[in-house]
Formats: sequence, C-alpha cells, structure tokens
Amino acid sequence: MKIVVIGSGFGGLSAAIRLQAQGHDVTILEKRDKPGGRAYVYEQDGFTFDGRPTIITAPWLIHDLFALCGKETADYVTLMPINLFYNIRFEDGSIFHYDGDRENILAQIRVFSPGDVDGYLRFAHDTELIYEKGFELIDQPSQHFLPCLRSPLTWCAYEPIPRSRTW
Repeated sequence: MKIVVIGSGFGGLSAAIRLQAQGHDVTILEKRDKPGGRAYVYEQDGFTFDGRPTIITAPWLIHDLFALCGKETADYVTLMPINLFYNIRFEDGSIFHYDGDRENILAQIRVFSPGDVDGYLRFAHDTELIYEKGFELIDQPSQHFLPCLRSPLTWCAYEPIPRSRTW
C-alpha cells in the first residue's frame, strides 16, 4: 500500500519507519528543508541553534524502531541520560533546577514556595496517570477519528480531570 506521512518530526519518522517495516511504500512530506520537527536544527548567519527535544521520556521506543529494522541503536547513535532537564530562572536571580530526582524537586519547591508542595504532588500524580494511560494506548489503533481529538486529560480515569483544576 502507498502511504504518505506528513511531517518528519519524531512522530512522523517513527510512523514512517513502522509502516515501511510492515512492507508499505512510504513517502514523507516535510515543509522544511530537512527533517526534525521539534528536533530541528536552525541555522542563521553562521550560527547553529539546536531546537532539540525537551526530554526524550521513552528511549526504549527509539530502540524498538531500530529493532524493527534489524538494527542496533548503538551502531548509529548514543543516547545519554542527563540529570538536569532545564533551569527556571527568576528575576531575583534565583534558579530552580528541574531534574528527574523527585526529592530534589520537592526540596526546591519547599525553598521557593512551601505552600505549593501538596499541589505539586497532586499534579505529579495526575500526570503520572496520564502518562501511564497514554502508554497503554500508544500502539492501539483508533478505528474512528473523533476519539483521537479527546484531551489527554480525560484518558486517565473514569471521570475527566477538570480543566480548571488547581494543582
């Protein structure tokens, strides 16, 4: 079957790889001059700006794509975990260092705004539910278009998380 994939970000490339591994004739359409999506590299006036993904939360999915093609990720790229995801800088010069260490994040919240610790814990719990539900559905085909439009906030429970919820 001939299939056209629109966009060459991580999602478009992974869809194209999976479809081609199934034997389909795949064409990728991209509006930019090279692939990347959120991982696009911008070049201007002799400078290079890395648009890079914010965080690769599921590196095993990249390994799965290589395996589908009978390849090893390590033969092409090295994925290295980093501890500091990003910094949030405030006008007073203080910096919140956001990383994957839950206790470190909570300690920093206690310093910046002690009253927000419980709200962060509720937020983290809710987003963990969404993440888990999303990965349950990641390889499930949808037979209808409209359910795909539902907000991820409604995936995690029998009752949707209110959009106006204060964490």
